[in-house]
Order: sequence, then C-alpha cells, then structure tokens
Amino acid sequence: MSELLFSSLAAGVSAGAILLFISHVAPYIGAGNFIRDLDRPHFFGKAMDRREAHFVGMFVHLLVSAIAGVGYGFLVDIGVVSGFGLFPLLGWSMILTLIIGGILLPLEGHGLFGVKEDAWFPVDLLLSCVFWGMLFYGIMAVWFTAVA
Repeated sequence: MSELLFSSLAAGVSAGAILLFISHVAPYIGAGNFIRDLDRPHFFGKAMDRREAHFVGMFVHLLVSAIAGVGYGFLVDIGVVSGFGLFPLLGWSMILTLIIGGILLPLEGHGLFGVKEDAWFPVDLLLSCVFWGMLFYGIMAVWFTAVA
C-alpha cells in the first residue's frame, strides 16, 4: 500500500472517529436529546441486544470512513482528482452523501426502503458528510505539513 493510500486511510478513520466522539458527547453538552432506535437489531439473522448493535454500528461507521478516505486517496493517486484541496473534498462529501443515503442506509433498513426518518435526516446526513470532508482536509493538511 502506498504512503498516500495509507495516509488517506488513517485520515479517513481519524475523521470518522472524531465524528463518532462528537455524536456521543453532543447530547450531554447541549443537543439535549438522544436518538431513539425503535427497531429490533439483527446481524446476519441473529438477534442482538442494543449494546452489540451499537458496537456494530460504530464499526460500520469507521469502516465506511476508512473506505471513503482510501477511495479519495486512490482517486488522487491515479490522477482523477488533482489533490487534497477543500473544494474537491466537499464534492467528495456530496458523493458520499448520495452513496450513504441512497445505498448504505437502505441496506440497513432506514430511509427509502425501511424505517422512515424525520424530515431533517437528509440535512443531518449532508452536514455530517461535509464535516467529515472538512476534518479529512484538515488532517491531510497537517499530515502533508508534518511530512514535508
């Protein structure tokens, strides 16, 4: 694995971990509400308790963040994207919003083919993906500054 792909993987996972941390502390410092999950969690047909489902959800979130980071790094590596600029990463965030909202969440049972979310859910998804892109941009900028 090239250094560019490895640093993209690390930055993607780091940005995902930061978002995961913020989502866990936000209800305690001001958001004031917790997300209620009303469905019964299952994983490959096996019933799970809420704690197991929570850990699987965290793992999937970090895995998607890693794949998104490596995917963007791969596009930079093969020359499709010119670099790790803010505006190309915001465009990548829009693509991630469509992939997550149109493919991953329906596979999970939310969105189009499952539990209907509230009207603000697409806005939350878009803002989360944009914030991921900004974090990824900042982490990569620090990485390239430290390496250079």
